[in-house]
Amino acid sequence: MSVGRYWRTARHLSRGQVVGRLERGVRHFRWARSPDTAWQRIEARAAQLPRPDVRAAPLARAAEHVRLLNSTLQGDMAKGRFTLLGREFDFGSPEAIDWRGDFAEGDNPLRRMTLAYLGHIFRTEDIALVERMVRSLERGNPFGTPGVMRDVWNPYAASHRLINLLSWMALRRRPDATLNAHARLCAALVLGDLERDLGFNHLLKNFVALAMYGIPLDPRQVARIVGDCVLADGGHAERSPMYHVLGLLDLRVLRELGYDVADATLRMERALSVMSHPDGDIALFNDSWIGGAPRAADVAPIFHDMRDLPDTGYVKLASGDDAVIFDCGAAGPDRNPAHAHADFLSIELSVGGNRVIVDPGVATYTAGPERQECRSAAAHNGPIVVGREPLELWGSFRVGRRESARPIDDPAFGGVAPLWCAGALSVPKVARWVGLFPGEGLLVCDVGERSRFLLAADMPAQAVIGTLDRASGRRWSRYGIEEQATAITVTADAGRAATWFGWGPRHPPEPATLERIFDALRNGS
Repeated sequence: MSVGRYWRTARHLSRGQVVGRLERGVRHFRWARSPDTAWQRIEARAAQLPRPDVRAAPLARAAEHVRLLNSTLQGDMAKGRFTLLGREFDFGSPEAIDWRGDFAEGDNPLRRMTLAYLGHIFRTEDIALVERMVRSLERGNPFGTPGVMRDVWNPYAASHRLINLLSWMALRRRPDATLNAHARLCAALVLGDLERDLGFNHLLKNFVALAMYGIPLDPRQVARIVGDCVLADGGHAERSPMYHVLGLLDLRVLRELGYDVADATLRMERALSVMSHPDGDIALFNDSWIGGAPRAADVAPIFHDMRDLPDTGYVKLASGDDAVIFDCGAAGPDRNPAHAHADFLSIELSVGGNRVIVDPGVATYTAGPERQECRSAAAHNGPIVVGREPLELWGSFRVGRRESARPIDDPAFGGVAPLWCAGALSVPKVARWVGLFPGEGLLVCDVGERSRFLLAADMPAQAVIGTLDRASGRRWSRYGIEEQATAITVTADAGRAATWFGWGPRHPPEPATLERIFDALRNGS
């Protein structure tokens, strides 16, 4: 590992994150050396916790949001069959589950964690079956087992599991001794291992879990983590539409439990419209994929007249069933850009309600070539300078050197298209103007060396300025599931490229109009 790269990554951390990382590192070192002693302390802390009141009306209301959050999961628990992030795994029975398997993720524990969340329990009414799942998980993951602190007994996984077990019981207004006992262990572990080093969606999930258990939270701490996660315009600070949906549901849970998050919840509901397509689901910027969260339209009403999120950096141009979503902001929060992709000035396009220009999505969370590819600027739908990446991406979630895009405005941009937007990136120096002609076409003018567009459906495309090539491409709109696509590359002419996508009778604008746009782009960049 390069010392310089590590410094460029770590220097953005807050003092609280550094202290939290050191504290958790020391704690986990001690736990690994003496797991029996550590588990005894967790059990002792659990014994001091009161039993949760799963018959309480606020918990039942909160549980409805949790049930919605898990509505995308598929499987047959009784037969030990589960669909985990697009792949099917058949163990034969709950007792035969190989909880420690690699689940086609190598050294990344995401599928193990997803199974350990126990979100699949919402697919059954059989309490004996849920008890079997919990006992199987406990037998298969003793606390001293290598790796359990990364997945099954990771506080993020334990938070999910605690939320799901309590919600399942609350929806039935029926406590269960086995589930209660395991929930208390999860609460004790989370309480003693809060993810203050990561913050954002991880710490928020920890707080939601403790609140559901009935452990009082300091309102100031709740306000602080909500303020970290939710920007002034309502967008999620991590700039992932998928995590935006998940975070919105977390806030609804806190709201049902009496915490003052109503304003942030409302802002998130409104912001979701800007990052949603006419088909009712999210754009796939940063770490986002279809099925990783409930459909946006199932979570909040989608208003297609919502135009921009200036703090988040998303702009939406929409009319009828035609829509463009444009990324012209930061990749994520500097304190934790783990889910960032270098998708600056990238677009997604829907025509007639169908997605045409699409984001590459997420191939994997496991470090390696595919993770690097799907996060890179070269794989996204934006202008680039060949060989110059605006983010120094490494590992699964690390970002060293980083840049940020910004919107730009100029009177010269107006009067060309009914709906338009523009943005620029300073390093490398690129800029883009996007004009939507509803029902007719899309014009994209770029300053840079090369522009790329990934197409999920056939669409006539013309390089008005530059040279256009078509090749086979690939995308992962559902986590890890590779799909074929068409990659259009437009090589610029003297640093300019103009691409026309037409689905109506209109022709692209005249050269004089394009010159006006390019002059303004150069001035703005």
